Amino acid sequence: MASHSPRLDGLRLRHLRLLELIDEHGSLRAVGSIINRTQPAVSQMVKDLEYAFGVPLVERSVRGVELSPAGRLALQRARSGLASFDHLITELAAEQSPILRVGTNPAVIFKMLPDAMRRLEAADERIRLRLRTGIVTEMLQSLWDGDLDCYVGRVDWDQMPQNMASLLRQDPLIRTDLVLACSVNHPLARRSDIAISELAEWQWVMPPAGSNNRIALETELRNHGVAAPVPMLEISADLAGMMILARELNVLTCVPRFILDTHIAAGELCQLDIPALRLPPIQISFVTLAEHENMAALQSFRRVLRATAEHFNDAAGVSGVD
Repeated sequence: MASHSPRLDGLRLRHLRLLELIDEHGSLRAVGSIINRTQPAVSQMVKDLEYAFGVPLVERSVRGVELSPAGRLALQRARSGLASFDHLITELAAEQSPILRVGTNPAVIFKMLPDAMRRLEAADERIRLRLRTGIVTEMLQSLWDGDLDCYVGRVDWDQMPQNMASLLRQDPLIRTDLVLACSVNHPLARRSDIAISELAEWQWVMPPAGSNNRIALETELRNHGVAAPVPMLEISADLAGMMILARELNVLTCVPRFILDTHIAAGELCQLDIPALRLPPIQISFVTLAEHENMAALQSFRRVLRATAEHFNDAAGVSGVD
């Protein structure tokens, strides 16, 4: 069991909410009016917090008050804890099976998560999932803020702040290639001699600027001296939409390899044959905060995901765990 400081026993939830109010308003007087406390009472609450944590959390100046670096870290962790309490209240009020708040990327929705949910049902695991999809940075920030219990998708650890990375726990699941795709009727689909420079001459449908797949593609094109294409269409967090548009409009797109085998592709999309283009593989992982990894529902969900990943990797002939 983790060690516990007796100094923390005197804290209440309102102490933790105090940090957010100070960060938002920058004035103890303003905070006091919001929580119906006098300014001296708010000052005492700050002292209680600083005593409990053993470090200064608030810095005072002629302009008012603001959180110290330690205070900002405490606020970040407090937000996660408070969000978990809010989720617990909702869960207990429902008097039903536990709800797992799962963030993911659209690619995982196509096959992996449905397979995992069928395994949960077959094992009579009484867990309900509340899914949110989005780009990687959005999902990881929601996990960090306590709005999600876990995340299933790609993670680029070298782009993540160290303070966040050190508090996350990862289980690698599957690895797949990132490929260029188009309709089987596209002129490039029948060629095996495509020059990378030609790619800029065609219309594209792409995820928004700043998404990991688009960054990977644009970086590889620049490495070959090719300007990044200006997409005809951009779609945020909607691989199904990208695939349908690529199929119907004869445009190029960039997707994880395994979704070309799903029903959405319907055998009408194919991978472009460009050996010189080397896009980085995608690692799909299960990620949660270290403080949550021992939750029973999370452990059950993780076991099912690992079993699903093993089946997927065996079928694809790849290894999913580093």
